[in-house]
Amino acid sequence: MEREIVVRGTGEARALPDRASLRVETTADHKTREGAYEARARLAAQVDAVLAEHRNAIGRTTIAASWLRPRTRWHRGEDVRTGWRANRTTFVEVVVLDALGEIMAGVVEAGSTVQGPDWQMAPTNPAFDQARRAAAEDARHRAESYAEALGLQLGPVAWVAEPGMRDGGDAPVAASRIEPTAVAGAEALGSDPGEPSEDLTPAEMTVEATVEVGFRIL
Repeated sequence: MEREIVVRGTGEARALPDRASLRVETTADHKTREGAYEARARLAAQVDAVLAEHRNAIGRTTIAASWLRPRTRWHRGEDVRTGWRANRTTFVEVVVLDALGEIMAGVVEAGSTVQGPDWQMAPTNPAFDQARRAAAEDARHRAESYAEALGLQLGPVAWVAEPGMRDGGDAPVAASRIEPTAVAGAEALGSDPGEPSEDLTPAEMTVEATVEVGFRIL
């Protein structure tokens, strides 16, 4: 058995998010199935025009769902069809946050509703590397403390692993959390849709990293 000191180091770093996700719901009602579909298509085209106008600020647009279903009401003990409803759900990833307010306002003006933003941090954000370095430094500090207390001489690193990797797990090396902050939706844009609300200002995100390190004992 290898003579090792095995420790787990943790670290964290804070940074502002660099992207945001929006959920856009485009819904239309009509007495006929064809009418509902056509009305939704017109609204969707208006939304797509807004997104195209801000294409340089958008990283990705994904149509997550599209459906057409009858509308009913309860009448004299049975469901009576009153018309049709068509819907399209679109997820929009905004990578230029300065354009976020204009995009949300434009979508609302186009006749759709918007939920969000859901603040996110790109995997390439420097905060992830800062957290990993802090975790590695913490691991070495822990190992040195144990070695000194036990009268041992700490040797070189024998191995380094993300949590769970050595036993077949798949735990990520870093996870992020968002501190409580106001979340803006279509109703939070204010009286002038062209002006973003103060609620669109994000809070810092905290990135946490964990690393397992085995040090040889000399």
